Amino acid sequence: MNKSKSISKVKKNDLTLSDIEQNTILEDIYNGKTTNIVIKDTLKTSLKTFYKYLETNPKFKAEFNKAQEVGIKTLVEKMLEIFDTEHMDLSPNELLFIREKKDFLKWLAPRVSSLFTEKQKIDVKSDSVVKISWESEPDLIDVSTAETIPTPPKD
Repeated sequence: MNKSKSISKVKKNDLTLSDIEQNTILEDIYNGKTTNIVIKDTLKTSLKTFYKYLETNPKFKAEFNKAQEVGIKTLVEKMLEIFDTEHMDLSPNELLFIREKKDFLKWLAPRVSSLFTEKQKIDVKSDSVVKISWESEPDLIDVSTAETIPTPPKD
């Protein structure tokens, strides 16, 4: 009988990437490929391992995030290219799929990239105190010495 493997041992999956691997990943992301496909094809590892690598390498993480933003722009441009052709010989199913893909990109782009934000929140700081002042001192009437106006007689 075989002993079962210990599950209490911590696996150490330290990922190390060469400059060539990093550049290949960034180039694919810039070209509009998704992270999942790029990591599976290039590194043959899990996304979790890759994201842990990003956390330990802030410089590459910044480059990767920039590449994702540009990659979304690339995908949008590819969709515009598809819709820009005059003669589209597509079946109704293909056209429906392209429309769904377009709607998904339309939804996804503002959430991933700051290039496609629809509404921008503008914080306006204002002072809620209002001060009223006069340039010259107003003419004051002294009520104690003022002449009284006679009341008209009643008819």
